[in-house]
Amino acid sequence: MKHLIVKTLNKDYKALIALKNFPNGGAASSYDLGYIISQIIYRLGEDEFLSLVKKFPKNEQNFEGLIDVGLEYGDNNYDGKMDDKKFEQEFPKLYQFLIITPNY
Repeated sequence: MKHLIVKTLNKDYKALIALKNFPNGGAASSYDLGYIISQIIYRLGEDEFLSLVKKFPKNEQNFEGLIDVGLEYGDNNYDGKMDDKKFEQEFPKLYQFLIITPNY
């Protein structure tokens, strides 16, 4: 997973696909993976992250649920509490692309 994170931060969209599909066991582990992805979005910036997602095959543009739970249950501001952030407010461009006007 560390290798995929580093490659994604280096703007490798194929690594991001592999990361979002990383076997995580479901349930709470999905929250953790979503949190990791949300941190990558913050690090790269929404525009850069969106440019990677736009390179995905259409059948891979389906991970809004991970981002949603990563924002809602993650501690994205490191204050020791769940943030309960909302995808559409935090990353409106990405939300628009994946949810409002899906390309598939």
